[in-house]
Amino acid sequence: MGGTVLVVDDQQVVRDVIRLTLEDAGYTVIAAASPSDAIELACVDAHIDLLVTDVVMPEMDAFELAERISSKLPGVRILYTSGYTDAAAEGPFIQKPFTPAQLVAKVDAVLTS
Repeated sequence: MGGTVLVVDDQQVVRDVIRLTLEDAGYTVIAAASPSDAIELACVDAHIDLLVTDVVMPEMDAFELAERISSKLPGVRILYTSGYTDAAAEGPFIQKPFTPAQLVAKVDAVLTS
């Protein structure tokens, strides 16, 4: 596989684990600590294949972030993550905690669907 993934999570350890896992699987990863940082990065790098975003964050929730990123990058895929809520009704979702293998499998599935 491959592609560019924008990871947004306000917890650094979670961002780092996701980034390292996806880089080891052959993805290019851009990481953001906040929704506003993610929007800025999306404006700079127009070639983002997938947004992996935590649902509950400061500034705005993942659904508003996804809408804003999608308006800038039509066709970008979205994968929601959360340890608190089930966002499966909103689109592809993976519940925290997840294993590296589960994350890679879910990312691969979202990008090939």
